[in-house]
Amino acid sequence: MRKGTKTISRLLLEIISIVCGVIFVSPVLLVIINAFKPLGEILKNPFSIPSSPVTENIMYVIENMKYFKVLRNTIIITVIVVAGTVILAAMAGYKLTRTNTRISKIITAVFLSSMLVPFQTYMIPIAKLASILHINNTMAGYILIQIPLYAPMGIFMYQGFVKNIPLSLEEAARLDGCSPFRIFFHIVFPLMKPITASIVVLYSLWIWNDYALASMMLTSAENKTLTITIYSFFSAFTNRWDYALAALSLSIIPITIFYIFMQKYIVSGVTAGAVKG
Repeated sequence: MRKGTKTISRLLLEIISIVCGVIFVSPVLLVIINAFKPLGEILKNPFSIPSSPVTENIMYVIENMKYFKVLRNTIIITVIVVAGTVILAAMAGYKLTRTNTRISKIITAVFLSSMLVPFQTYMIPIAKLASILHINNTMAGYILIQIPLYAPMGIFMYQGFVKNIPLSLEEAARLDGCSPFRIFFHIVFPLMKPITASIVVLYSLWIWNDYALASMMLTSAENKTLTITIYSFFSAFTNRWDYALAALSLSIIPITIFYIFMQKYIVSGVTAGAVKG
């Protein structure tokens, strides 16, 4: 009886998992399917299979939105922000964990409290600061502002992971004459590989899909990212769903491929960072 009950429970769990998977995947499938339809067919029935698939939407979008140039901008921003944030967050998380003082605890509390503040509350101060520093509408300015915005989450995750790294490894290296920076980059940071991979995936998804800050700081055509460019197909008088969905399909392909190759690190990294030593 117990064996039959377990089999039924497992079957129900698999059915529920499949249903949830279909629910989550269906919006993406609808976007891709409608990217190959003319506008009239999309408006008539967006849930149907294309009667005669067309590629004009894709070709039009690639040419008019300057897809490869915008893709390059998005990749450059994502890579630099992720790399800079990971290095700074790893160093800060390690130092704050190993320095058990009142000041380090206060700094940690400040970093963690910043994650509780909605981005919309400090959008205007950020825009004002960027204007004063003359970094508005520049990729460099956008990158410099992105890094501290994403750092607190990384610091929090790295702190949880560093607690599991034995102090004996660092003490042995210190006795051998290693400097603090050498201990970190040659011993500690390589051990952070699981949590680093997880943070890289999460940050890449967030930065790739960022719209609020990008639309506020990157207004010229030369600096626009994929997310901003998609909205150029909507205006006060027309909504070109055929072009917008084609652009959206092109924008999700690179980051989806990256996520598929890296998804196995997310659960392991988050779990490793959540366990206290």
